[in-house]
Amino acid sequence: MPAMNSAKYAIGLLLAGAALTTVGAVQAAEAAVQTTSTSTTTTTTTPAAPAPAPVVAPDDPATTPPARPQTGMTLPGAIPEPTAGVTDHGLVVRHFGIGYMGRRTMNINPTGAPATVDAPIIGVRYWLDPLIGIDVGLGLLFSGGSTKVGDTSTDLQGYTVFMLHGGVPLALAGSKHFSFQVIPELNFGIASSKTAPAAPGAQPSDLSGIHFDVGARAGGEIQFGFIGIPELSLQAGVGLALSYDRSKITPPGAGAATSVHTTSLGTSVGNNPWNIFTSNIAALYYFD
Repeated sequence: MPAMNSAKYAIGLLLAGAALTTVGAVQAAEAAVQTTSTSTTTTTTTPAAPAPAPVVAPDDPATTPPARPQTGMTLPGAIPEPTAGVTDHGLVVRHFGIGYMGRRTMNINPTGAPATVDAPIIGVRYWLDPLIGIDVGLGLLFSGGSTKVGDTSTDLQGYTVFMLHGGVPLALAGSKHFSFQVIPELNFGIASSKTAPAAPGAQPSDLSGIHFDVGARAGGEIQFGFIGIPELSLQAGVGLALSYDRSKITPPGAGAATSVHTTSLGTSVGNNPWNIFTSNIAALYYFD
């Protein structure tokens, strides 16, 4: 009997341990399920960076042709055509040019044979921009002399002339070596002289004259860039001018003075065809 009771007691202990182990396993499994169901996974999405803008390569100055300066007037809305080179006229913009600007003639003797004098005008031209320029010129003439026969010396008739010139050249059109220009201009001059004595020892008469003209010339300026000298230019043209002249003679002593006033409107070419080479052709050289 005691052996049987010990066996029962051992079997009871084994069954109680198995039950406790089973209960513990079940509780652990339930805790694991609860932890899994309550956990949360957070995912952060970072937006992709924008693609960089394409870089435009700058123009190569060695291959980009220079822009042509605007010559003349452009109609509203017009687009100038590109060009591969610069004109000779564009090269002298904002540069001074010095040269011969023609000559003007005036009469200083109102009686008898006309006594005309003239003065070549040397001037300066400066282009403010490809369209507009400024001309300023001055003409001077001083002359005199004498003749001597034996011991008698006689003064020759001498002249003193001052002439001022001003103009506003407008380059309205052109090409590589040529520009078409219209030049509003004016000239003002004064002159004086004395008549040759009628006899040795006689007093001469005083002569004087005033000249004024305003008008415009149209023509062209050719620059010698085709031979490598774009600074040198030759100009020619014809024009229309309104002129005023006054000549006066004052005899010695108490004699009455005589004066003549004339007004004329006409072309600047003159009566002779070769006048175009003396009054209407100019040559300039532009300096850097």
